[in-house]
Amino acid sequence: MCANMRISLTESEVSVENLEHQASILFGEKEYIKALEIYLILFKNEPENESYAISCGNCYDALEDKPKAVDYYEQALKINRNSESALLNLSTIWYEQNDYEKSAEYAHKVLALNPQSVAALQNLANIAFCSNDYEKALEYYQKMYESNPRSYIAMINLANTYYCLGKYVLALEFARKSAERHPSSVTAHVLAGNSLNAMGKYAKAVNMYLRALELDDTNIELLSLISEAYHSLSDWENCVLFAWRFIKNLPEKSNAMHLNFGYLLYECYSEQSKELAQKFAEKWMKYFPDNVIVQHMGNALTNGKALQGSDSLFIKETFNAFAPDFDKTLADLEYKAPQLIQNALKQHLKTSLFNKHHILDLGCGTGLCGEKIKKFAAFKGLVGVDLSDKMLEIAEKKKIYAQLECDDICHYMENSTYLFNVVVASDVLTYFGDLTKVFVRVSRSLLPNGLFVFTFSENEFNKEDYFLSPSGRFVHSLIYVEKVLKSAGLRLTSTERQILRNEAERPVYGYVTVARKPDLSQKPLTKQN
Repeated sequence: MCANMRISLTESEVSVENLEHQASILFGEKEYIKALEIYLILFKNEPENESYAISCGNCYDALEDKPKAVDYYEQALKINRNSESALLNLSTIWYEQNDYEKSAEYAHKVLALNPQSVAALQNLANIAFCSNDYEKALEYYQKMYESNPRSYIAMINLANTYYCLGKYVLALEFARKSAERHPSSVTAHVLAGNSLNAMGKYAKAVNMYLRALELDDTNIELLSLISEAYHSLSDWENCVLFAWRFIKNLPEKSNAMHLNFGYLLYECYSEQSKELAQKFAEKWMKYFPDNVIVQHMGNALTNGKALQGSDSLFIKETFNAFAPDFDKTLADLEYKAPQLIQNALKQHLKTSLFNKHHILDLGCGTGLCGEKIKKFAAFKGLVGVDLSDKMLEIAEKKKIYAQLECDDICHYMENSTYLFNVVVASDVLTYFGDLTKVFVRVSRSLLPNGLFVFTFSENEFNKEDYFLSPSGRFVHSLIYVEKVLKSAGLRLTSTERQILRNEAERPVYGYVTVARKPDLSQKPLTKQN
């Protein structure tokens, strides 16, 4: 490295001061390699010079060579164990590498030398904040603020910490102070908007977010915040407009984002404006023609082309996204299908010669139905199948099933050689339009006299056999279900109309149905003369 230097210490006309000056200029111009070349020579010639060691460390740090930077800062400490700059730089570099214990150790050493060190206080505050110890973070940020009441960094961090503590009035106060100190601060306006939003002052929150967007119209996340605030105001036109701008401009679009937009459109469709939802659904489908989630949910809202079933990717992504909150969400919707299936099994299995059965739970999800029907299953006799690996992770923790398979239910039944006494499907058929394929495979998977117990949502929209409702779920007519059961070789035993769950604060009606696979090996009894 040094051999390529244009400047040599043998040139008598060049003083050490000039070299230091040139190295400083090069560092300021981000010519870190050239600056380092000079500092290394200076340090080699004066190995007891603390500032040269620190400057070498700073160059290595700027070049992202953290181990070398640490080495030179530690050399500076060997020269002067009370070097505040070296201690502070070590605290910062360990903080950046998420080693909070070492970072705090060096920060406290700095404060022992200089109790007013704002940089050391900031490091300790940041460490506490990243460790979710907001009260401790607040203590250090307040000391920074007391040391310099005009410090924007102290103000903005106080605003953020108060917000995390749920102290929204104080968060708003410091966010406004930050904005006064730096009127062009997007962060200050966003924090002010977040605080107002949390206080229920949605219109004022919108104004703050819009001001932030004026300052930085490339900030995509602001579009989502504005949409949410308009949603709270029930301003559906602006809510959907900004949500559309958000999804359209995201540099990396995820299926979870598409799902959220689809459900927002469905909410708009159900509660406010069918025309508005359909207008943006058509834009959505046109802009993302190859995304199966967009096409499925968009078609559900516009009733465009007929679909025979839900795409497997749509099902998997939907349930993976909602897996963490799935049980609670369905409890809030008063989901009754598992209990209805349990009741049906209790009724139709009570005369069986066997107390326990081998049961297949189709679309088992997190095990809500499995919990209800486990008592009917034989030892290691309950098998669950679902497309969502995230849902199955939750089901596995409940220790309900002897076996869990991450698979499409039709594919599983096609390839499994095992036969079951009972097959259940709790709210699974809502993701199929044409039921022929499913029912045929259920029939093949059942032992003679085996039961198929399932729920399906009632088609209240029209007289079609099945229909893709605006929610993205299929509904079916009872006559159609009976017809497909018969064609699959299954005999309808019972069917009862029930409320399956709530949706958009309205009951969803459907049927809990029991069908049996006849034992064709048994000849019917003939009358004796």
